Amino acid sequence: MSFRLVVVADWSAASTRGPVRPARDRCWVAWGRAGERRPEPKYFRTRPEAEAFIFGLLAGEPGAALLGFDFAFGYPANAGLPAGRALCARLAALIRDAPEGPNNRFEVAGVLNREIQAAFGGGFDGPFWGHPAGHRYPHLTPTRPRPFPPRISDGRLVEQRLASRRIQSPWKLFTRASVGSQTLVGLPTVHRLLTDPALAARARLWPFETAWDAAIGGESIVIAELWPSLLDCTRQSYSIKDQCQVAAVRDWALDDPAALAAALARPADLTDEDDRTCRDREGWIVGGGQGLTFPISSSGPRPSLTLRGGPG
Repeated sequence: MSFRLVVVADWSAASTRGPVRPARDRCWVAWGRAGERRPEPKYFRTRPEAEAFIFGLLAGEPGAALLGFDFAFGYPANAGLPAGRALCARLAALIRDAPEGPNNRFEVAGVLNREIQAAFGGGFDGPFWGHPAGHRYPHLTPTRPRPFPPRISDGRLVEQRLASRRIQSPWKLFTRASVGSQTLVGLPTVHRLLTDPALAARARLWPFETAWDAAIGGESIVIAELWPSLLDCTRQSYSIKDQCQVAAVRDWALDDPAALAAALARPADLTDEDDRTCRDREGWIVGGGQGLTFPISSSGPRPSLTLRGGPG
């Protein structure tokens, strides 16, 4: 399979408008089309600006497109939260995200914690955790619950696989390398892209709606979860890590469609039960099961990309 357009987004949950000068830990988007010159990754000061740009790229592309985001598309199956489109829609209904950045992600995490705790009979904190010092949020602790809720996994199957790579738990909302906040504010964007009338007929959520790669058609818009840290971007020419990583993933996806196809396929060592869990409940990270080294063309300042197995 091949995609005419590839878009890779590094998301941010920042509560303020980004600085004028491009900075890390903000929204970055890299994109390119097969056989065409690739633009430099673009910096966005706010999420709505990045979302509008991505929508324009997808709406203007009649062929197959791949859109990757760098946050989790699901939660551990045993937590009982919605999955796939239902999760995107639930968060879109709960999250209030102002144009300049202020949002209620910590309050929403507390609401979800309360629901999960009630479903399990209560008596524990979490599973969502983490928030800035000096604040208090109902049903949300500032640090990791100890002990962690015994009947709820700290990570999905894919995070368990990638644990040696020090991938973070989707429940972690704050402090270094956390991804949980990006998930809470990012999946509403995925919901809007999936349901927009201009995209809805072609948009599919991987692997929930694509049977891994089996149901990816010639004009599909495939929206998938990525973990850019699976790729070594040290040979990219950009000084900002986020910019470097989105460019590296885009270049890999366009330069080696066979490797991308393998990364979208069902990991060969998944059991049938685990396969159902991933496709129905938890999702997966593109390339999270291969453990392969993917070659890349030598033209331009691009990295030799190594895709490693493990949670992300």
